Amino acid sequence: MSDEVRDELIETPNRRGSGAFKWDLAGEDEIPMWVADMDFSVAPEITDALRRRIEHPIFGYTGVPDSYRNALAHWEVRRNQWEIDPRHMVVVPSVMPAMAVAVEALTTPGDRVVTFSPVYFPFFETVKTMGRTLVRVPLVERDTVDGGVQYAMDYTALAEALEGAALFLFCSPHNPGGRVWTQSELMTLHQTVSSADVPVIADEIHSDLVFPGERFVPWLAVGPATERDMALVAPSKTFNIPGLPTATAIIPGDTWRDGYKRALNAHMLRLPNILALTAAEAAYRHGDRWLDTIQETIQQRYAQLRRVLTPEPGVRVHTMEGTFIAWIDLRERWGMPRGHSPAPLPASAAVPDEAAGESVSMRFGRIARRQGVWLSDGSQFGPEGEGFMRMNIATSERNVAEGVARFRRALQEFDTR
Repeated sequence: MSDEVRDELIETPNRRGSGAFKWDLAGEDEIPMWVADMDFSVAPEITDALRRRIEHPIFGYTGVPDSYRNALAHWEVRRNQWEIDPRHMVVVPSVMPAMAVAVEALTTPGDRVVTFSPVYFPFFETVKTMGRTLVRVPLVERDTVDGGVQYAMDYTALAEALEGAALFLFCSPHNPGGRVWTQSELMTLHQTVSSADVPVIADEIHSDLVFPGERFVPWLAVGPATERDMALVAPSKTFNIPGLPTATAIIPGDTWRDGYKRALNAHMLRLPNILALTAAEAAYRHGDRWLDTIQETIQQRYAQLRRVLTPEPGVRVHTMEGTFIAWIDLRERWGMPRGHSPAPLPASAAVPDEAAGESVSMRFGRIARRQGVWLSDGSQFGPEGEGFMRMNIATSERNVAEGVARFRRALQEFDTR
């Protein structure tokens, strides 16, 4: 794609004062690179569709039109070669509320719920809040051909953790590691959870944000789904519309799908948002060209980040294959041990204990903010994330360059403490 076409599609307008809390909470000269929303203007087809809809002066209760289900079904065929029966779709408010309802419906208090770690921290919060027993299976690390490092699954440890478990929560592509799991990896994972007869909830919110040359494989397309498996997809991350939240649960099993609908109704999560559906349908119908450009742009930002940080002593950037959040390993820089135990770990350390004081990552995060860049500290994503920082690179080239420069200054200040 030419630079002219890219510039036409990709803009990074000033978001301060627009209700974007990551910018409005930031200091006057601070660059917020923590929460996972992008700074790119949305596809023009989305704003056009919203503009047409708001020309009608009434915004009443609405249902889910067949046109939305068909748009999503055609999108998945085009982008991921995944054929979904529209009858299997259940529209939900957003991914994490949908997951919370499913966890509550599929388990009872005290049940063991398994997930890999590090992982998106609301997984931990959901399980903990509902009184279930969280079991973390640490991801292991492997070197990559480009001189980087990436996460891999420990199937032996997972099989042990799944014994007697009620549910497995799976993040694909992986947040915060940026992994796009391969067909081979997913087939082995499928065999492991199927042998344990444990249902799977797959959070696939980043499924369309994969780099050119990578392929996302939907969980429900890997092998025969169990009666209680489900996948959650959403346009929010893909098209940068998290302020218009909606998502879709894909549930092939008739009995579980009916039960899940009853569980949603019990929480009064029945009605969709008319503007969110309008934006989502327009995105799924017309967003291909815009997304292709976004994927290339984020890959360029990642290459920009790697060029600057690779020479930095004791710093390793995980090899990204998708998403727009970089996972930066500082353990060697800080004299911390690398690698994780392959044994499943109990829930006691799943979320950093505030009473125990700040983690190293949290302390560094405070210094980084003082230097003018706001990052996510890795300890949020489980104790396996201690010694890491997460950086949102879906912003302008200038912001990435300045944010990384401030990050390096924070490292230098931290080293002298």
